[in-house]
Amino acid sequence: MPSTIKDIAKDTGLSLATISKFLNGKPISKENKIIIEKSIEKLGYVPNKAAQALRSKKTKTICILLPKAGDYFWGQVCTYIEEYLQDYHYSVMVRAYSDQPVDFVKERDSILNTSMDGIIIIPYSAKAIPLFNAIEESNIPFVFLDQEVYGIEADVVTSNNCEAAYRATKYLLEKGHRRIGVIVGELFLSTLQKRVDGFNKACDEYGISEADRIVMGGEFKMEMGLKLFGKMMRLRERPTAVFFLGHDLTLGAIMEASELRLKIPEDISVISFDDDEIFHAFFPPITAIAQNYRRIGRETVELIMKRIGGDRETYPERKEIDAVFLERESVKNLDT
Repeated sequence: MPSTIKDIAKDTGLSLATISKFLNGKPISKENKIIIEKSIEKLGYVPNKAAQALRSKKTKTICILLPKAGDYFWGQVCTYIEEYLQDYHYSVMVRAYSDQPVDFVKERDSILNTSMDGIIIIPYSAKAIPLFNAIEESNIPFVFLDQEVYGIEADVVTSNNCEAAYRATKYLLEKGHRRIGVIVGELFLSTLQKRVDGFNKACDEYGISEADRIVMGGEFKMEMGLKLFGKMMRLRERPTAVFFLGHDLTLGAIMEASELRLKIPEDISVISFDDDEIFHAFFPPITAIAQNYRRIGRETVELIMKRIGGDRETYPERKEIDAVFLERESVKNLDT
């Protein structure tokens, strides 16, 4: 027979009221929390979430709404979101959305008819804006993660993209690079636009001409990084350094560099916006900007829980999390 909260009360010696508070995410002492958690593990207790939802009118579920196209960043941050939501006794439901207009009504109805207390949205395409508008109109609490959506006033948690890109570009300029390439995804994405803004800010300060700022864009995929890097390297006057504005773009370009027999950094210097453990293993290790996935996940959870709790005093909030510049060995110093 499944364990009940009465069994936990008997096992721990605590009152049913204290155990109920714990199971519903309400504050109790740290000592009692530890005692209850150990008892739950020992007894194999599984909460009846449907019954909890009926009593509290809360489902204890957060939906993470992300694009069908995969991305390294999303996987990293979502891991921490799930971890921090457990502190609130919330579970995660992941839903992928399409950017095809033909799917809009079906997806809108499916998502909005799902029982949940809030939504964390990762915007990716302008074609999905009608879906985001519908969520806004539904009054379900939501937070945008990584991107803001122009025209929708909402909370957003992101990295300090402009400042991080500015610092990386300035590093290249300080190493003597004066013709720099940038490979970027769709500029609808506010995150990528801010990274380009940071790049241009540094170039302006150093008097770099528009002709020496080679910006190429396309889909935010590994294949596009490979294609655009190859195109850039075949220019009559190719850049001495390339700044990749995303993890997958960097990976694709490194594959193409190998195909073209280009040595990093002897033949071409590179910097990646986004880090990966594999970048340490490359020869040479890749200089990169590391986003603070854990902090982004924590801030996102704290913000969505604040809205679910009815706190709208500071709405909307924009939280920009500092990224870290990691100097490795993929940039050549042209001034030596």
